[in-house]
Amino acid sequence: MTRECKSDFDSFLSYIASYKISENLEQTSYVETAKSMHKAYFSLLHFHCELNFQSELFRGEYSDDENILSRISEVVSDIGSSNFNWINGSYKASRVMLRSSIENFVRGLSSIEDETQLTEKSVYSLFDNAKESNIFNSNETVRLCFNSIHSSYKELCKDTHTASIANMENISSLVDYPKYFEDKSRDTGAIFVSVVKDILIMLCLIFNKVFHKMHHKNQQNILISIPRNTKPLILAP
Repeated sequence: MTRECKSDFDSFLSYIASYKISENLEQTSYVETAKSMHKAYFSLLHFHCELNFQSELFRGEYSDDENILSRISEVVSDIGSSNFNWINGSYKASRVMLRSSIENFVRGLSSIEDETQLTEKSVYSLFDNAKESNIFNSNETVRLCFNSIHSSYKELCKDTHTASIANMENISSLVDYPKYFEDKSRDTGAIFVSVVKDILIMLCLIFNKVFHKMHHKNQQNILISIPRNTKPLILAP
């Protein structure tokens, strides 16, 4: 290690020790976007916890393939990572992780009907097969939500492939973090909320028996993120 490298590493440690994002909380738009993202994520976490708690019901009613529950857990993990990256102003990374959550969701749920979807290497085939599956056509609302996350996936692919200057992050070094750009923050927050709500709606409708077995407080914490016109579909016995 050169003297310059050691000196820079010491600066790096100081950067880590003093890292904070509290200044972002002074921005009204940041707090408002954070609130909407937290609400959707909060509801999804409640569904995920109940799904794991009711794993025996899931295996009996839907699928005994452990890979499917693991894939759904990875969806929630990806969404959590997306949220964390947004908090710090790493918008491109946030969107890339959100894209990953969609792919894992489609792969996991469509494999209930067709197990080859778990190993399908072509993303185009993955979505084409899922679009024709019974599970994503079980009712009109599920179909519309699937089409919505598919559209979001296509939009998020622009970030993965850096389709234009707008999809670049332009970070020169770690000292650029944490950062806050209102437009990017708001846009990333909006697609985050849209995707999480679409996923949540589909989980509630496709695994409706799981929803009806939940503790009523957990049901309420999920329903706060569900559109009013969709709630009757979920609550119907």
